[in-house]
Amino acid sequence: MNSIKQENTKQNSVQKLSNRNLLMFSLGTFGRDFVYCLFAANLINFILYTKQLTEVQFGAVTAIIIGARLFDAFNDPIMGGIVENTRTKWGKFKPWQLIGSITTGIVIIALFTNDYQGSSFVWFLGIIYFLFSITFTMNDISYWGMLPSLSSNEHDRSKLTAVAQIVAGAGGALAGVAIPAFTIGNFAIGGNAITGYKVISIVAVLLMIAFQMFTILGVKEKPLEPILEKKDKLTLKQMFTTLAKNDQLMWITIITLLFCIGTGVIDGGLNTTYIYFEFGYEGLLTTFFGILFGVFSGAFTATYPWIEKKFSRTKLIYATGIALIVGYMLMLIFGLILPSGAPNTAAWYTKFIVMASINGIVGFGRGFYMIMIISIANTVEYNEYKFGKREEGLIFSLRPFTAKLSSAISQGLVTVVYIVAGVLTYTNKISALENEAAQNIISEEVKTGKIKDIISTVSADAKKMLLVCMCLICMSIMAVALLIYKKKFTLDEATYSNILRELEARREQEEDS
Repeated sequence: MNSIKQENTKQNSVQKLSNRNLLMFSLGTFGRDFVYCLFAANLINFILYTKQLTEVQFGAVTAIIIGARLFDAFNDPIMGGIVENTRTKWGKFKPWQLIGSITTGIVIIALFTNDYQGSSFVWFLGIIYFLFSITFTMNDISYWGMLPSLSSNEHDRSKLTAVAQIVAGAGGALAGVAIPAFTIGNFAIGGNAITGYKVISIVAVLLMIAFQMFTILGVKEKPLEPILEKKDKLTLKQMFTTLAKNDQLMWITIITLLFCIGTGVIDGGLNTTYIYFEFGYEGLLTTFFGILFGVFSGAFTATYPWIEKKFSRTKLIYATGIALIVGYMLMLIFGLILPSGAPNTAAWYTKFIVMASINGIVGFGRGFYMIMIISIANTVEYNEYKFGKREEGLIFSLRPFTAKLSSAISQGLVTVVYIVAGVLTYTNKISALENEAAQNIISEEVKTGKIKDIISTVSADAKKMLLVCMCLICMSIMAVALLIYKKKFTLDEATYSNILRELEARREQEEDS
């Protein structure tokens, strides 16, 4: 038994990242992020432009989303504990990745292919949203929980995180281009949003399952430690106790939560609705608006393993956080002072190009999130240093926890802005036309012309409110996040390296004994 323990200790201390695991793990998230982008970033657009709801019904939809996201968020640590307690010949992560991807696919197709309207849709959404909260959590916790288990080397972990984020970004970028382009405007599949979302949802599910197979079949995990199989299983109380005691995990989680709230208000619909109301009802406009965003965001992610060798993580945190604040400050200023113009006029092109260019600064700032992921991963060793336990699945359950809790808060803020700005007044009219086009009551040309007339009636005050709210909310929340990072987070590179040396010394002592 002692020889087995010594061999396990040796494996843990020298564990490196293989090229196979780097590739196969990273590929697994491409389809996942496409599906998540469809659900998280486009669900409200799907509802606004394909469903007809009163303000009360839209409020009920928001309540469902907030309730489900809160349930989902607090379910994450539980799922993290379930993953930690799982013992199969496939390991503890892969079974839940497979089950979660298949069941999530069923839920997604059911959601985006239904024909319910009004109160019937509200009831249906209530059921389907809570199902998604369960199924995607199975997959998400088990996928990201696998990351810190593949290497304890900080540079390897940064490289793995960077490559996985590149692939995730590619999946999200494809979704960001394809979903609006093929659901809204001249290139909508079938000539209407209803058909477009049906087809896109099926494609998204196929992508998720196919790419998850790279991870499930391709990643080679280290053997589960035999000693863990003889320990008592984690209880719910032990799970939350572990999370509460790890102070660095708690602070980085709060910072990540704030980031996700600030950017979630924008990604959750305000940005897209502002573009449609300000520049026109055409999905490709959101693609063009985000080109420089994607270029700078992708460049930062791709070069991060090399950038971190030249600059400290702390400097990069401040650089990206300040870039977000400055970017949205400039977007607010130019969005208010530049005149609006009719489509394809000089004023229209000038404002669109200026705003889209500023969005490149924001894209660089979004690198903040990737550094947060690495910081969360590093708290695994911090947890082992303080309490003698790694608990990757449990600790990494905090990453999706922040995403889902922030989504609930962001959605509440977005709904308030929509109702105050009177957005439903316009979107209900557009939705009615989309449904008539789907039923062949009117032609695509007639639909397009009438929607242009509706967009032309959107008040200047409504557009300004969308712009001001999305920029100010993000700016103020990011300022708070940077302040907390400066005051509370101490797990920098030097501290982390010291922890690794101490853990190595402990393992050597265990081997000698």
